[in-house]
Amino acid sequence: MAGRKNRITLIILLLVTCFGCKKEAGEIIMRVNYHTVTCTGVGPGTCLLVQTGEKLNSDQWEYFYFDNSIQGFDYEPGYIYTLSVDMEKITNPPADASDTKYTLIKILAKEKVN
Repeated sequence: MAGRKNRITLIILLLVTCFGCKKEAGEIIMRVNYHTVTCTGVGPGTCLLVQTGEKLNSDQWEYFYFDNSIQGFDYEPGYIYTLSVDMEKITNPPADASDTKYTLIKILAKEKVN
């Protein structure tokens, strides 16, 4: 009986831990705003404004540096995009580069903004 309780407790702990995990790789849905902003990373630059995860379809946007571009995606100002993107962790990236590679899988929506 004690062994069964321990297994159930372990399973519950694993599930709770997994729900708290940040997605490290795989397909994600990303929204890209219709305009860019000036930002500073390694130096001054231009950033896309994006939403992922719980921030999708909210009023919260995060900076996405052009240096860390989405391969296969040609951004055109004036549209809000909903994208399916493959996110892949890079082992041992250069010191001034992102540790994540983003590749466009599919444009799910492209909405014109006036």
